[in-house]
Order: sequence, then C-alpha cells, then structure tokens
Amino acid sequence: MSDLTEHVDVVVVGGGPAGLFAGLTAARAGLDVRVLEAGGDMSASLCPRVVARLRGQKVRDVEKFRLQCPRCDCLTGLGGAAFHFDTNLGYISSLTRSKIERAEDGRTRSYSGLERALGDFDRAQGLVAEVYETFFALGLPQVEVHENTLASGGQAFEHVDTAPSQSVTVDVALVMIDALRAELEADRGRILLHHNVDGVVPLPGGGFAVSAQTPDGPVSLTADSVVVAVGKLGLPWVRDLVDTAGVRHRGAGRVDVGVRLETAAEDMAPLIDGCHNPKLSFLNDRGESVRTFCVCEGGRVMQYSFLGAVVLDGQHCINQPTQRSNMGVLTTMNVPEGEDGTEFARGFAATVAEHGGGKPVVCTVDELRGGPEHEGKLATSLIDYRHASLRECLPASVVSDVLEMVDRLNSSNPGLVPGHATVAAPVVERLFPDLELSPDMESSVPGLFFVGDSSSKIIGITYGAATGIAAARAIARDREAVSGGVR
Repeated sequence: MSDLTEHVDVVVVGGGPAGLFAGLTAARAGLDVRVLEAGGDMSASLCPRVVARLRGQKVRDVEKFRLQCPRCDCLTGLGGAAFHFDTNLGYISSLTRSKIERAEDGRTRSYSGLERALGDFDRAQGLVAEVYETFFALGLPQVEVHENTLASGGQAFEHVDTAPSQSVTVDVALVMIDALRAELEADRGRILLHHNVDGVVPLPGGGFAVSAQTPDGPVSLTADSVVVAVGKLGLPWVRDLVDTAGVRHRGAGRVDVGVRLETAAEDMAPLIDGCHNPKLSFLNDRGESVRTFCVCEGGRVMQYSFLGAVVLDGQHCINQPTQRSNMGVLTTMNVPEGEDGTEFARGFAATVAEHGGGKPVVCTVDELRGGPEHEGKLATSLIDYRHASLRECLPASVVSDVLEMVDRLNSSNPGLVPGHATVAAPVVERLFPDLELSPDMESSVPGLFFVGDSSSKIIGITYGAATGIAAARAIARDREAVSGGVR
C-alpha cells in the first residue's frame, strides 16, 4: 500500500498540459498538490522511432520515417498526448476569435472557445500570454514573431484566421516538462506516475475521496479540491464521474466530425507558406461551421483506438518532415434533437471503422466525388487502412462539406488539392458531455473542476494550460479566503 493516505489541498487527475499547469499554479500558491498520471514519465512513453532519433540513431530515411505502427499506443504519459510528438502550441502574439457560427439574427459571428469558457476575452488572452511566459521560462526558445499573411484565398471563405503560432519539438518538450516537474516538486507538490484514478467521491462534510490503481496496489487519499484534466482517452471515465458525482451536465449539442485531407507538400505549399496554421471557415447550407483544423506541413496522418473504433489525427514531423502535408476538415454538426453528442460521434466513428473492417477508410478526392476507383497505391501516409469510397460510410452532408472545402481551397489556389489527393476518416472532436462550469472551470459540485479537453469547452495545449491556471487560481483564492476568515 502506498503512503497516499494523507489529506492534501488539491488532487489533479491527469498529467497533460492542463493538469501540469494546474498543478504548477497550485504549487506556486503554496498548496499541497498531487498530480496523478495514469501513464509513465514522458521519456518512457515516447514512440521507439522518436527515441531512436533523439539518440542520434539512424531510423530510416526521411520519407520512410513517416511509417508508423498500425495503431499508435504512445498517447499516455506525463506531458499528455500532444507533447509526445512534434506539435503546435497555438497562438503566440495574441488570441483571436478563430471560429464562426450563425447568430440568432442570422449573421455570421466569430468567437473564441477559450473566451467563452473563461467568460472574458481579455482574461483569456492574458492567460494565454502567461502560458507562453511560463513555457519560455521552462526552456521554450523564443522566436521572432512575424505577422502571417495569406497571399490569396480570403475571398473564398467567410472567415480567415492567420494568427501566428509556435511549434515545439519533442526534444524541447522533454526539457520543458522536466523543468516544470522540478519546480512543481521543489516544495510540497508531487507528480505520481502510474496512478490510474478510478474514483473521485464527494465527501459529506466537503472535499473528496480519491482512489487510484497502481502497480503496487490500490491507493487512496482525500483532498479539498479535485481538478479533472484528462484527455480524450479518458472520456468514458469522465462520463461515469459526472453521473456518479452529480455534476450538472447535458449531452453535447454539437460535435466536430470530419476527415484528414492529405496531399503532396509542394501542392499545399501555397497555402502554408504565408501562415503556419491557417484556419479557414465557412458556413454550410445548414448553418454549420466547416473549417480547416490542425494543418501539418510535412506531417503524417496517425491513428489510434478510441470508443471501440479507430480515429485519426494529424502529426507534425518538424525534425523529420515527410513529403506530404495534411489538414483536418471538420464540420461542427448540430446533434439531432434528443440524441447525445458523445454517442452521435461514437456512431460516426464506428460506422466508418465497420466499413473499414476495423481500419480507417481512405479514398481520393476524385473517388469522393463519385469518380472511378483509383488504380494503384494511394498517396497516403497511413499504412494500415482500407481503400474504399468514403461516400459509402460518411453522411452525405459531410461528403458535401469536404468537397466544398476542396473547391474553395482550389478556387483560392488552383491545384492546391488535386483529384488524387487522399481523404481519410474518421476524425472526431468535442466529444465530452456539455458540463455546467463557472468561468473558473468549477462544476456544480463545489471544489470539483474540469479543465482542458475534459471541460467540454476547449481543446489544445495553450487553451488547456490556460484553463488549468484559472482553476488552480480559484482554488488558491478560496483557500486564502477561508484561511483569512472571510467565509
């Protein structure tokens, strides 16, 4: 039995960006904090190919380096899934309202998910700036920020966001995570690896009982506050927690579903040369937003198991770029009345996976249009997939949205997406139940906070870290108010 029987001020569940920044902020405020991470240390959780490169070993030539395992299992561990690969941190100079929706008056309006989560744009922008300040202090190299431009194409979309962002490589991330851990544990904080939390129970007199499974057996502790900071893979556990703890929530009313669009890097270069990660959006004829997402220049498409199916994501390959680039094309679909958004997204992914025999499904743009079957090998970075027309397993509305995005991209830069470019599915985002949270990320159960992906409000490294800071600061303020006799 572990020594985790004491009472602590804060327990953070999950050691990704949101959880680490929540833990660091709590530790800086003098609170006794425990960050419980189900996986191991970041360096022990990396893909063997990445480890080989970091050690200076010759893995494969650049083009063959894109080959990955049939399904990635290197998505857990300290630092979270995002830091296990070269990645994009997001906005660096200022926060923007990068998403669009149809307002009640029928007009198109832009918004920031972080602004809505935290209740104020200036507050959200200030926390993002603070996240970057912390990253720089932890070892992230500062780069000169140049205003991005998009040479053409603005007229093809209802909204174009070219805000500068910054990338980070795995070797730099390792330095940052080690430095963050050292500071967090310099006083009363501790990060406990291989602690898979299986229970968070509100106590009658306030606070929580937290239980976890470890290689040495079950452990338990109590805490005044709990910050839930798990990523997408923790969705089933979060759904159980909000039900058992009585957190006020409802099924997600909107979910992001779509595909990864991939073509030769030289084809997509005219779009990316003016902006590292352009965000291009339009509203379809149902008033739903269709947007580009996670543009990976010289990257590859990866797959992993999720919700009993398989889903795709984009991987940045900054140190070992491939000869291809890819981007997500997502539709923020309105879930039919009476349906649960999580189950709707699960059904979307399961339908594609069933059609693919448990594998993602890939076809060319021409095949998606209903053209003849492509002869020969597809130009995709995936190595374990089924070649079949996505018209057979995607909703007709999603097919229409993807083709309209292709047409708009090609109208802005002719030849940007040729007919032999590939389309791979499924991609799903924004799956968590729609939780009722305060601007400090506190749920209807006092002392229980949800940050990062699990908040249901935002995704991404800097956004997640910002919500972690907000939650920890609220806990520290409440602790100070109680200590000062205010309450």
